[in-house]
Amino acid sequence: MFDLRKLFAKDTPHGAGRTGAEAAHGHGPGPAEGLEVEYERLVRAQFDRLGIASDCVTIEVRRIGHGPHGFDVLVAMVRLHRWERASALKLLVGLPLIESRLRKLVRSTWLADYSHFAGLWLHASEHLHEEPGVEELRELLASLTPPAETPPARPAKMPRADAAAPHSAPLSG
Repeated sequence: MFDLRKLFAKDTPHGAGRTGAEAAHGHGPGPAEGLEVEYERLVRAQFDRLGIASDCVTIEVRRIGHGPHGFDVLVAMVRLHRWERASALKLLVGLPLIESRLRKLVRSTWLADYSHFAGLWLHASEHLHEEPGVEELRELLASLTPPAETPPARPAKMPRADAAAPHSAPLSG
């Protein structure tokens, strides 16, 4: 059975004396257990469902503050660190849809009763710029978007024939 008390324990007595290596390898309960883990599971499950390869992205869920009702605000930070065409394009192009789906999922779970989901934040790794996929991405972007055009020159306003200019006097003669 799942123990809700573990979710809300920010600092546990077992985790207080752990070294960085113990925390990194997940030995014993600690602050990594809780809402962050549940959010990460949801995000990872959605990525798996959509076919986004887990070795192309890293997912880290962080608390970024408290909302107006005192709930923790959490954000899922996704880092694209390896170019794999299908996964990268699904993530880059589909981000708004993925985020919308995740928001609906969160609202349908108990997580919405105890926290606020601030969405997905996407970051491309610097190493990604060195891979051959970046050139492919440039080509795809160029083929998907029309070339930038200069806006047409605005035609000069022509006075209407039936409207007299306010500064002109009638011709007499």
